[in-house]
Amino acid sequence: MSRVPVIILKEGTEETQEREARKQNINGMLAIAETVRSTLGPKGMEKMLVDGMGDVTITNDGAEILKQLDIESVSANMMVNVAKSTDEEIGDGTTSVVLFSAALLQNALELTEQDLHPKHITHGFKLATMKALEIVKEIAVKTPREDDNVLRNAAITAMNSKIISTMNDFFADLALKAVKQIAEDNTFSKVKNIKIVKAPGKSLTDSELIQGLYLQKSKASPVMPNVSKDVKIAVIRKKLDVSKTEFDAQIRISNPADIQKFLDQEDQILQDYMKIFKDLGIKMIVNNKEISDKFAGYLAKEGIVAIKSLSEDNMKAVIKAIGANIVDDLTSLSQEDLGYAETVKFEKIDNDEYTIFSGCKNPKAVTILLKGGLKKILDSAEVSLNDVLCVVAKILDTQMVVAGGGAIYMELAKRLKEYANEVQGKAQLAVSAFALALEEVPRTLVRNAGLDEVEMITQLRAAHKSDSDKWIGIDTISNTIQDNFEKGIVEPAVMINHIIKAGSELANLILRVDRIISAKGTSPMGM
Repeated sequence: MSRVPVIILKEGTEETQEREARKQNINGMLAIAETVRSTLGPKGMEKMLVDGMGDVTITNDGAEILKQLDIESVSANMMVNVAKSTDEEIGDGTTSVVLFSAALLQNALELTEQDLHPKHITHGFKLATMKALEIVKEIAVKTPREDDNVLRNAAITAMNSKIISTMNDFFADLALKAVKQIAEDNTFSKVKNIKIVKAPGKSLTDSELIQGLYLQKSKASPVMPNVSKDVKIAVIRKKLDVSKTEFDAQIRISNPADIQKFLDQEDQILQDYMKIFKDLGIKMIVNNKEISDKFAGYLAKEGIVAIKSLSEDNMKAVIKAIGANIVDDLTSLSQEDLGYAETVKFEKIDNDEYTIFSGCKNPKAVTILLKGGLKKILDSAEVSLNDVLCVVAKILDTQMVVAGGGAIYMELAKRLKEYANEVQGKAQLAVSAFALALEEVPRTLVRNAGLDEVEMITQLRAAHKSDSDKWIGIDTISNTIQDNFEKGIVEPAVMINHIIKAGSELANLILRVDRIISAKGTSPMGM
């Protein structure tokens, strides 16, 4: 009697197995790679994205392009998620991780079609990943935090393919100052403490770093002053109103005089709050709770400004900018809890109301006021500048850099090819395939620059003769092969590590899938 198991699926369920399943998954991912391939590098092309409302975005930022794609393929979405994680973790390298992952899967697909079992491929990829990370650790160059030259070069490298590349010196200095300003306990990676505010008008080179915070918030009462100088600021979590009971109650008053006593009692609560603020010389209140209209009127009468109902993120940004402590109990509020700003101003920028804290003492949250003539330019510049800030912060945190322009990928590919000869069994083929996939990034840089791909890659391979040649790569601006580290084309080593690990993990995950079971009505896997 046959012992073959019988699997009963719901009516309409589709099933794809083995090679066809892997091919469908990988084809969806290759389509994603082809979408962003031409955007890589200084000579990369732009994409025009049109949403359902007809709004047009023109960008060559891989992360922005992938965010706006409407993708039904599950496997392709996995590729997009890898790119998003790279953008969140590093801030740059999204296109590179997509290209490397796609090349790795393409090479793996070719090996499976040669009857190499996925087990051998995944084992080889794991060996290659560990070896590649070991090589990066060995050859990466330690960079002191005081070396502004390397940091500036890394910022310029990151923006070479961006809309702000023509002003790279200006924005590199701006990014460097901003990241160094927010450092706490030798940690620089909290780039979210640098707010970018877009202000239409003038040119991009009129952008400036504000030693303080721009908060998208209006004042609690329109009669409060628009500008306050030499401002002591209380940051509180306290509803500034007369507390109401949480249950129904009736107050019986038989004597008309008692009505006034009751109202006076309520008013006294608010006056007690006011006394605390006036005695401490407070000129501004920042509150994440409500402030009643009545109390806002009292504050305005005394020349005290206030903002209310702030989110937790905004509260954190304020205390980092002005150096205050958050207080819940007003009776415990003291001078030591207060923050300070030379000026607090309420201003309308474009169509948004802002509260501006400027002249703060050693703020750990700052603002870059990004100026420009067109909204589309400002939107693209904001994305580009955020990438640059992330790259600078990562280098300051890790203090390790490698040469860009494909140099690190060519060196890793060379060393992994040598390492493949030491690997026993069929996994050797997978290690070689991994090495070949690493060349996809420099290969794409060459292709996007309009250069002869075969000739330039051959020259790059030949140029990596010894350890002293490890930083030779392509400069697609001058179309020359050179020592890119010496020329100042550098990238954070942690970005290369992330690309290698993320690409390998994704490839291994996909290769382990040998069956796709799709519910009725599910779209096909390939794009």
